[in-house]
Amino acid sequence: MHEYIEIQFKKKNKPLRVKRQLQGGIEFDESDPLERTLGIEFNHDNEITRIRMDSIRRIHGWEPGQFKLLMSVEDGSIVLRGVNEHSLPEGRYRIGVQIEEAKTKRAVTAAVDHDDHAVVAIDVEMDERAVEVDLDEIDDQIGVVLDSSSVDGLAAGDWLADTSFRATRQACLLNLLAFLRTRPTLTSPLVSQVHEVFFVSNDRVYAKVDRGFLDTLQGLADDPTRPFYAEGTPHSEVHGRLLTALPESPDTRARFGGLKSFRAEGKPSLQAVVVVPPADLPHTYAEFDLDLGNPLQDIVGFFVHMGELLDGKPTNHLDMRKDLVKTKAKDFLYYTVVQP
Repeated sequence: MHEYIEIQFKKKNKPLRVKRQLQGGIEFDESDPLERTLGIEFNHDNEITRIRMDSIRRIHGWEPGQFKLLMSVEDGSIVLRGVNEHSLPEGRYRIGVQIEEAKTKRAVTAAVDHDDHAVVAIDVEMDERAVEVDLDEIDDQIGVVLDSSSVDGLAAGDWLADTSFRATRQACLLNLLAFLRTRPTLTSPLVSQVHEVFFVSNDRVYAKVDRGFLDTLQGLADDPTRPFYAEGTPHSEVHGRLLTALPESPDTRARFGGLKSFRAEGKPSLQAVVVVPPADLPHTYAEFDLDLGNPLQDIVGFFVHMGELLDGKPTNHLDMRKDLVKTKAKDFLYYTVVQP
C-alpha cells in the first residue's frame, strides 16, 4: 500500500510552489520568502472512511481524535503519508489548510483509492499590503539605532525604503523600536540600551544590547508595580535560534550563557529574551517580539493534525499597528499601511 495525498497550491490561478520545509513551517518560492507556519485539518469525509481511521487509531494506540501523518515537500507540493505503508487507508478525506500571512478557501475533498494517491489544489490569497515609511522627523534615540543597524546587507534606513522586502518585516522593526522607545517610560526607554539590530523576521528582531540590559529587565520585574514579569528560561525552541545567530566568533559565541525571558505587562505585550553574557564583554544580545497578550503564541510551528486548525499564529505586524496607535508608541511609528 502506497497511498498518499499531494497538496498543490495556486495563487491567482497560477502554481505556487513550496520551496522547502523548515523547522517552523514552509517557505514558498517567492521574493523575500517567509518561513510560514502551517496548519492542516485532516478528517474523514464519509462514514466508511471514519471507520477505517478509527481502526488505524486502535491498532496504533492513538488517542481519540488523533491521526498521525508524515509530511514532506516534494516537487513543489506538500505530500501527506501515513506513518507506515498501512496507516493511511483508502477513503475520502476533508483537507483544510491555514497558512501564515495568507488566506485559503474552505476545505477540499481528497479521494484516495487503494494503492493510489490523490491530488488536491488549494487557492492561496496572499497579504499584499505595503508600507510607506517616513523617517524625516524620526526620534533621535530610534534614529541612533537605525543608523547603527543593517538588515539583509543593507543599512537599516535603506532597507526600510526598499519595497522589494516584505512589508510585515519592515513594520515589525518599526513597531518594536516604537514600543522599546516608550517602555518602561518615555524618559528612560529600553531603546537607549539597544546598540544595533542585525536580524528582522516577520515577527521578531535580534539586537545587540548593553550587558546591563539583563539587570535592567530584572529590576523592572522586581519592581512592586510589575511593569515586567520574569518568565525564566523560555521553553519554545524558536528562541534558541538567537544563540546560533550571534554575530561573534565561534569561540566567543560558546562563552555566552543561557536565555532569560521577560514580558511586559499590558496588551500588546513585549517579550524580551536576553542572552546571559560572559563576564568580560560590555554587551550581549536580545530577541524582541510583540504578542497580543498570548504568551504561547510564538511557539506555534507547523503541524499536521486531526480536526483542529491553528488557534494562534505569529503576530502580523501590519495588523499590530492598529493596536499600537492606542498606546504611547503611536508617536514613534513612522509608517502607514497601504492597501493593494
